[in-house]
Amino acid sequence: MHRFLPLTALALVSAAARAQPDAAAYRVYPLPVESPIHTTPPPPADARVLVVGPARAPASPFGWHDTDGTPGPEFTTTQGNNALAYLDRTADNTPHPGDFPDGGPSLLFDFPLDLTQPPTAYGNAVVADLFFWTNVVHDVLYGYGFDEAAGNFQENTYGRGGLGGDPVRAEAQDGSGTNGGNFFTPPDGARPRMQMFVWTLASPPRDGALDHGIVVHELTHGLSQRLTGGPGTTSCLNNAEQPGEGWSDWYALMLTMEPGDIGPDPRGIATYVLGQPPDGPGLRPVPYTTDFLVNDYTYGDTRTLPVPHGTGFVWGTILWEVAWDLIATHGFDPDLYDADGGAGNQLILNLVTEGMKLQPCSPGFVDARDAILAADQALYGGAHTTLLWTAFARRGLGFSASQGSPNTNADNQEAFDVPTTTAAEPAVPDAPLVLDPVAPNPVRGTARLTFVLSAPGPVRLALYDVRGREVAVLMEPPRPAGRHTARLDVRGLAAGVYVLRLEANGAVRTQRLVVAR
Repeated sequence: MHRFLPLTALALVSAAARAQPDAAAYRVYPLPVESPIHTTPPPPADARVLVVGPARAPASPFGWHDTDGTPGPEFTTTQGNNALAYLDRTADNTPHPGDFPDGGPSLLFDFPLDLTQPPTAYGNAVVADLFFWTNVVHDVLYGYGFDEAAGNFQENTYGRGGLGGDPVRAEAQDGSGTNGGNFFTPPDGARPRMQMFVWTLASPPRDGALDHGIVVHELTHGLSQRLTGGPGTTSCLNNAEQPGEGWSDWYALMLTMEPGDIGPDPRGIATYVLGQPPDGPGLRPVPYTTDFLVNDYTYGDTRTLPVPHGTGFVWGTILWEVAWDLIATHGFDPDLYDADGGAGNQLILNLVTEGMKLQPCSPGFVDARDAILAADQALYGGAHTTLLWTAFARRGLGFSASQGSPNTNADNQEAFDVPTTTAAEPAVPDAPLVLDPVAPNPVRGTARLTFVLSAPGPVRLALYDVRGREVAVLMEPPRPAGRHTARLDVRGLAAGVYVLRLEANGAVRTQRLVVAR
């Protein structure tokens, strides 16, 4: 299960292992702690720790409070090159006296936190934590390619390309709303704004800025909009079948992953602010997990889910599947700053981030999938192609999947197959070959399956579980051209998701089959 970290000096080993641009210190819930309820001891105890010198070079070579590119901070408040964090209770998008916590000449941001009180009682602690996390996400993503030239958020780009003047305005306890958050992303060189709200669904109310899954989710909107189509435009993720909400959930999950986590663990988004337990369902239809008995969503489900959060949830589910296949093969490394590492979580962060740069404007899911496969070719020589295809296919985004128009989520077709030849020379399925379940889906009892064979030849119709294990062979000998029927009895199968796979004359067709009780 997703475990809860005892926050001791062990949590700071990675931070201390690198040169520190300054000695600023922050009492916070550090990376990868998702929220106050994901700690030991849990609230009302204050399980924060004092993190000293967390800024990372080369992402923040002069520390988080610098703007002029020379040693020494320009600010003793929560302002600097990557972010300005402050209270915006008046909802006028402007900091007023007292809205910036001040760490003094020693840059010590250590403020009291009592979670038995409403958020207005601990504004300084929340803003310090929000400033910390906004900068941490900046420094982590820098290593995976979200740097100055790619259009990241910095006041001073230190001569490394891109346009400056655009640190994140991170507004805590924003008075313009409750029970949410948002991120406004203009093109490179113009300042974005992140608004974090107080959530009123628990008693006392809870501060969204302390739910780091939400913070990372919102910051990722800035990442995906700056990278898709290039930093000079942020209008490339307005189409219906775009993965934006899924990327945001997925990066939130990846950056709060802990040693000992496993793929079947249920991970809910925003459990803290919803007043749920740490393993609660969160905001989405079901938790993120590789367990199909809990989350059986596949690409085809996007046709009936709301845009953008419902469709995005499916993309996040697909990426979560891919991530855990890579982790199962290459292991997990809690050092997220090491973008050159070979652990599965480091590899997939590189692939997904690079894929955003390679995909077209207004991408659909197939576009985004193909961009990740292209990123694997560019970064790793295609070393993970087979693994990627297998994981994508398990959630319906296989080789024969079709997105139709990316401007609608109603016309895509899922598929559970993988290429039968190399990615450079894919087999082209025979278009007239159709697998057509006549019985309702989900199936109870027996089902009659029909398909049309356009030419005589060998036929193999088989049923597989979602892990690719063969469950039953329904038809195997050669068949003449024409319509054929097979009977499937599911009464001996466990409830869940299966895949029907039809192979004939070099073509492959797949169909998801849900067995119900």
